[in-house]
Amino acid sequence: MRAENPPAPNNGRAEKENRAWAVPSFRSPSIGGGGGLLLLLLCVGCAPRPAVPPVEARNPKLNLALDMTPRRAASLDPTVLTVRITDAVGKPVRGAAVTLRLDMPAMPMGDNVVTTHQTTAGTYAGTGRFTMAGAWRVTAAASKGLERATRAFPVEVR
Repeated sequence: MRAENPPAPNNGRAEKENRAWAVPSFRSPSIGGGGGLLLLLLCVGCAPRPAVPPVEARNPKLNLALDMTPRRAASLDPTVLTVRITDAVGKPVRGAAVTLRLDMPAMPMGDNVVTTHQTTAGTYAGTGRFTMAGAWRVTAAASKGLERATRAFPVEVR
């Protein structure tokens, strides 16, 4: 038998001091447990979104052109956006459905959609507002029967 020395009495003082300076240990959740996946999703969700170029679906049967009034848009002021649609031979396209999306590629701000109405044959207009100065993009989407076309137009807002 081996004789062991009994621990020196410390009245609990040394133990309390050790606990006061102890650094709590945190166990990181394992990837298999789902905690790591949650952390990864949170990090990805908070990351800034890169500017995504618009999807352009050019269609030779529907040509889109954009005009604005005033020609140089000002932040928060109403701007009349006019889209002209012509077919492959240059004739105005009547009865199309046209939607305009205004977005700032460098700073996504949510939906800013302008509804349009036909003003004359092949001409569709709606009023929108650009919420701040800078580089914007107006994406026009048009459809007539089975034909569809999308085109993006860069716009500088003062």
